[in-house]
Parts: sequence; C-alpha cells; structure tokens
Amino acid sequence: MNVERWVAARQVYWQKLEDLLKQIDKKGLSSLSREDLQSLGRLYRSAASDLSRARVMRLGTDIIGYLNNLVVKGHNQVYQSPQNRWQDLWHFLWFTFPAVFRNNIFYVLVSFLLFLVPMVGTWVMIVQNPRTAHLEILPGHPIVPDELWMFVEKHQLWTDSVEGQSPAASSFIATNNIKVTMFAFISGILAGLGTIFLLVTNGMNIGGAFAACQLFGMAHRLVAFVAPHGVFELSAIFIGGGAGLMLAKGLLFPGEYKRSDSVRIMAKESAQLFLGCIPLLLIAGTIEGYVSPRTDLPQEYKYAVSLATFVLLILYLVVPRRELAPVPQPVRSDEPAQK
Repeated sequence: MNVERWVAARQVYWQKLEDLLKQIDKKGLSSLSREDLQSLGRLYRSAASDLSRARVMRLGTDIIGYLNNLVVKGHNQVYQSPQNRWQDLWHFLWFTFPAVFRNNIFYVLVSFLLFLVPMVGTWVMIVQNPRTAHLEILPGHPIVPDELWMFVEKHQLWTDSVEGQSPAASSFIATNNIKVTMFAFISGILAGLGTIFLLVTNGMNIGGAFAACQLFGMAHRLVAFVAPHGVFELSAIFIGGGAGLMLAKGLLFPGEYKRSDSVRIMAKESAQLFLGCIPLLLIAGTIEGYVSPRTDLPQEYKYAVSLATFVLLILYLVVPRRELAPVPQPVRSDEPAQK
C-alpha cells in the first residue's frame, strides 16, 4: 500500500468530519441537517477505522495524534446523551450529593463535633453560673446578646415575632442560612480557621440561648420551636462545615499531589457538598417560617415533624442507591462505514 496516497485520500474525509465538529462547537448539534447528522456518524466510524489502521501501519505520531483527537471529539458528539437540565439536577440531588456525603462523612462528623462540644460546654457553664452568659466571644458580642436576654427575662421568645410574617420570614431565614453555610464552606480556604470559628461560635450562641431559656423555665418552648426545622437546618450547616474542612485538608495536607492540584481536587467534591445543602436549607427555611413559630400547633405535632425530617434525611443521605448505567444513543446512519 502506498501510505502517502492513502493518507492523501483519507484526509478529505477527516477534514469533513473536522468541519462538522467545528460547526457543532460554534452553533450546536441542532444546527446540523439530517444529512449532516448521518454524515457525522459515518465519518466518525470511518475515522475510528482509519485510526486503527494508522496504528497498525505505525504512521507518524502527528497523524496518529490528529486522528486520535478527531475520534475522541467525534465520539463525544455521536454518543452524547441528550442534555436535560432538570434531569441533571435530579441526578445530582438523588445520586451524586448523597454519594459524596457518604464518601466524606468523616469531615461532616468533625464539623458536627466542633459545633456540639462548644454548645454543650456553654450550656453547662451558663446554667451553673448565669453571669457567664454576658462574656464576650468578640468585643461587643456576648455569648447571649442583651436583646435576647431581655426577651427571656420577660418570659418571651424572640421567635414570636416571626409568626404572621411567614412568606417574608421564610425567605429571610433561608437566605441567611445559605449565607452562613456558604461562609462555612468558603472560609475553609483559610486553612480551616474560618470554618472552625464559625462552627464554634454558632455552637456557643445556641448553647447560650438554650441555657438562658433554661434559667427562666422556657427551654421547652425553644425546643418546640427549633425541632421542626432544626434537623435540616443544622445538618446543612454541618455539611457546609465539612465541605470547608475538606478545602482545608487539601490545602494543608496535599499528600502526593501538588498543593494546587490537591486544593482543586478537594474543591470539586466540597462544592458538591455545599450545593447539595441549598435544597435542605430552602426546605428548612419554609418550615421555620410556616410551622415552627405557630403557637396554635400542639408541641407534639412539631416533634412529629422533627422525627419525620430526621428519618427522611437518614434515608436520603445514608441509604445507597444503585445508579443504572445510561445506554449510549449513537447517531444512526443508513450508509455503510468506510472499510
């Protein structure tokens, strides 16, 4: 076989395939006519056959490399699955996010402990010595804010004002919680210090609030308020904190990778953890705006909502789901492939 003549004859078809792929890159697959789609399938299979023959003939690396890139690009177009944003979103929420959570549950548990230990310690400290409630975490920021203490002294909850403003309250609460979770995630790039600070201080604030209510005999009211939305809300914050700790791990302990590569690898999975928290926070905000502050609902109903959300969350995040492999749908052509 005359190799030069074969290459010259085949280059015409390679160029046609390259032109079609360039058109797809610029204008999308929908810009191709039916005839072009048929040619795309035929030319791709022809190029794949030519690549195999070029390897057998041991042609130059420039020709083999060119054909290999051409076949890879053609494969991505010929065998691509139809894009569906809603389907992709469903796939992420139902398969990807729970799987990433299970794979990185250690970081979430550490985040939970960074919140729980200061919360319990603060609660014990204030119950034993109420004066410690006014200790400042930061200048001008006591463990129990003065406004909150004044409410509790009057045997009132600061949450009472939310009732009757459900739509606005729900939107504000969800937005605020997303900001807190985002900060817990992003601040992980500061060697984890920002994430740790947020988790510890939030734990102290919540422990202080419960302790203050305990001192004035109102702890049961606060528990009844937090119970319905708390499972989703706090779990999302712990997961966001875990995502921040993952970023810190990639930065501080790159292992066998370059530090930049380690951070990039961790950033991908940690970002998926954070994004998966958003629906949880939106649901929590809705419950907190419409259910939690209602004084006309018996506390037993609120505890039932809390139990239901806990069971659903465990089933959603912990129980593995088998993902069916998609069957590739190639562009069909009635014309035979090049032999």
